Amino acid sequence: MQSRPRWSSLSKTADVCRREYPVPGVLSLRSLAVAVADASAMARVLSDPSLYRFTGGEPPSVDALTRQYTAQVRGCSPDGRAAWINRVVLVDEGPVGYVQATVPMDDDVAEIAWVIGRPWQGLGYAKRAAELLVEELTGRGVHRLVAMIRPDHVASQRIAAHLGMRDSSEMVDGEIRWTGTVG
Repeated sequence: MQSRPRWSSLSKTADVCRREYPVPGVLSLRSLAVAVADASAMARVLSDPSLYRFTGGEPPSVDALTRQYTAQVRGCSPDGRAAWINRVVLVDEGPVGYVQATVPMDDDVAEIAWVIGRPWQGLGYAKRAAELLVEELTGRGVHRLVAMIRPDHVASQRIAAHLGMRDSSEMVDGEIRWTGTVG
């Protein structure tokens, strides 16, 4: 297998962090590396309690997101063993959600997730943003994907299937492990 770039050298250039993807009827959908300054806007996007029906928890405060984003902007876990890819999803320059991936430094697998705020659900944004994330990951040498999805979360199951992932029937903490290969 061909050697892949080290995650610790992840470029923060606009080419890697900003990715445009046309969506019919929308000026642009792109993902942008998360920044601490995004906390306030993202707290509004993530404020609907119904978003947490499948994942548990509650809407995060601005302070909680500030702490979270402060850790995430490092781009890797505290022990340096996993790369963190966290992208704010923007539609026409406004945030509508996020996508994320965790990639062990010594592996070609990424665990991915996506969340789109309630007002923007059902418009194809999660699907497009997940495609962008997978495109970025593939360009970085990832060949396998994992997503943990609740058995009753049909919308996320459809997105995972669109990405070429399949239900493995393996249940972990109330979620089904979906897996797939890319690249």
